[in-house]
Amino acid sequence: MSTSTINEEIRVAMAKAFFASAWADMQDEKDDGVNLSGCEIMDVMPETLDPAAIDAATTLVMDLESRNKTIACDIESLYRHAQCAQVIFNETGDRELTPENFGLYLALQAMGHGVGLSDAFGDAVYNAITVPYVEFGSHSLERDY
Repeated sequence: MSTSTINEEIRVAMAKAFFASAWADMQDEKDDGVNLSGCEIMDVMPETLDPAAIDAATTLVMDLESRNKTIACDIESLYRHAQCAQVIFNETGDRELTPENFGLYLALQAMGHGVGLSDAFGDAVYNAITVPYVEFGSHSLERDY
């Protein structure tokens, strides 16, 4: 996998997490919204990502790179740093550390969803990376769904 592919896979996963969270909030707020009870949100949300979610992911990537510049020059380097932390501390979490999962859980942690790097990949990864807080909700979307 090339660097640009890994970087893009992480960024797209972040955008999906932002969109899924905000779209689900929007559905809960509507009188005639989609009933999400028992559903996997990523399976029922629209396939086309809202532009605001893509922008939020791009901003999160830049912020992560800035806050972690002493350990990584780009988001793939940060991903590789996370992989090394798992190996060095011989610690894993509930999820496989893939670019897609890395992006997803970075975004979830950034939004303060109560799940993040520690749950998914272990405390070694959580402690190795500084993740900024990002405010993103249904009010952030460019479109009404």
